[in-house]
Formats: sequence, structure tokens, C-alpha cells
Amino acid sequence: MSRIFITGDTHGTIDFQKLTVRRFPIQKELNKSDILIICGDGGLCWLGGNDDKWLQKWYEDKNFTTLIVDGNHENHVLISKLPIIEKFEGKVHQISNSVFYAIRGEVYNINEKKILTCGGADSRDKEWRTEGKSWWPQEQISSADISRAFYNLEQHGFCVDYIISHTGGSEVCKQLGFASTISDEWLDKILETAQYSKHYLGHYHLDKWVGDSRIIYNDIIELY
Repeated sequence: MSRIFITGDTHGTIDFQKLTVRRFPIQKELNKSDILIICGDGGLCWLGGNDDKWLQKWYEDKNFTTLIVDGNHENHVLISKLPIIEKFEGKVHQISNSVFYAIRGEVYNINEKKILTCGGADSRDKEWRTEGKSWWPQEQISSADISRAFYNLEQHGFCVDYIISHTGGSEVCKQLGFASTISDEWLDKILETAQYSKHYLGHYHLDKWVGDSRIIYNDIIELY
């Protein structure tokens, strides 16, 4: 059976070194049926120029397929312009043959595991960013995202194997000493309603369990 791996934010070329062969050597044994999921802030769509194209090709040339759950530090306008195709029994934004952005609220069947994704988060540094250049309002989880999630969850009896998000929800914020955001409060509705075995997320630049949620940054974890 094919394999699924998950890791945290890569921020374009800032934190993508974790995916080099030296730091992720098992990739030499993988193929395009194996999936790597990034928990937000992939940064593969940022300025829309040659730097983006170089990075997208870098992922396309890897021995695995990449699925990115969008974070807050993404160019959401560029992502929204990507073609939408059917993949993993759900809908995704396609960058290339084997590189995709997940759509919030979709439930994917990946290697016989049901995975609900809900990207997005509220930037805590937006006052130092410029709207439309380094920050986009579409980063925030919306009621439409939650409605899509509930519709798709209903098709699966509100039961999935994994929930993968970028932000963590109110309880994670509380445990980390942060005030919850609108995105966290929307995500709470999914976490409180769905039945799932594990919740994985990025955003906080940590590698640790917080209650029933696993925050990932530099770790690369295989899902079974």
C-alpha cells in the first residue's frame, strides 16, 4: 500500500530544507502514489513569477505527490485562480501533475484514509504586512468553508480518520497562551462535531502534542 506523510509549514524556500533528501531520506524509496501533506504556509504561490515556478518544479520533481493545506501566509488570490480538478475523491487546486492545494472543507480518500482538510488562519502579524502583497483577507476561515465541511462530513457519516488544518482551534490556543481568533472559532465547529482519530496542524512552529491535537513544524510523520 502507498504511504502518507505529513509535515508543517514550509514558507516557500524558507523552511523547505526539511524535505531535502538529506533530512527526509526515505523519499528515495517513494513514488508518486505516496503522498506528502503540508499543514499550511506552503508558499508555492506567492508572487506568481519565476521564483514560484522554480519552487513548484522542485516539488514536481520529487518522488512523491504533494498536497498543501493552505495557511495564512499564502497568496490566496493566486491559489483561487488555479484550475480545480477531481483528486482523491474530492476537489483540489492543481499546480502541476503531482502538486496540489487542498480546498477547505473537502474530505479526501487518500490511500484508504478519509482526511478532512480545513486550511486558513488569522495572521497575528498583519499590521506589519501589506494587504494584497503579503497578506490577504481570504486567509480567514469562513462560514462557507464550514458549510462545505459539514456537507462533506455528512456524506461520510461525520466520521473521518484525520482532520488536518493550519490553525488549531480555541483549545489549542488556550493551551499555548494565545487568544483564539475567528478562524479558531470556526474550526471548533468541525472539531466538536466530527468523529476522528487524530488532528494535525501547523501554524505555531512547534513539534508537540497539545491535548488531542498534534502540532507539526519540522517533524515528518508517517500516517498509518
